Amino acid sequence: MSSKKYAVSNSGPLIHLAKADLLILLQLYEILIPEEVRYEVVDIGRKKGHPDALLIEKKIKEGEIKVVSVKVPEEFLVLAEEFGAHPAEASVIYYAKKIDGMALLDDDPARQLARALGVCIRGSLGLLLEGLDRGIISYKKAIEGLNRLSEIMYLSSDIYKEVLQEIERRGKTASVEYGRRKSKSH
Repeated sequence: MSSKKYAVSNSGPLIHLAKADLLILLQLYEILIPEEVRYEVVDIGRKKGHPDALLIEKKIKEGEIKVVSVKVPEEFLVLAEEFGAHPAEASVIYYAKKIDGMALLDDDPARQLARALGVCIRGSLGLLLEGLDRGIISYKKAIEGLNRLSEIMYLSSDIYKEVLQEIERRGKTASVEYGRRKSKSH
């Protein structure tokens, strides 16, 4: 059994990361997706001719993304609807709470519901920063990824600047740490 934490993903982060060539960030967690999310991303995506659907389907076939069956209670679906979250988002949040995992969500209504229920959340931008912190992507790849994400998903100029500053700050910290490790090894 892996020591990685479980993350239950909605369709948005999967699609955004696939389109931005950042699916490598999925290795941060054991990724689970409800059947509804697989249907949205793979089945509907394929019908519409989206190449990202094929990339995500490949990750499912390779076992990097596991599809789970989630039975969401009716009262939870009603609560989710009150928050403006869609049924697939409700299944992501419900299952993440049930297994004490993280919910990967980009849409605000779903994120608000998850926060209200005490579910840890991360979005595409959070994964980008975490991937930089953990050395999965380089500083250059993080900047390129942010730029691609800004073309794929809506980012206000304030959010873009904030994430860019975080990448720059973390990139400098990482290069200082790398320099220290390198000098100690000589």
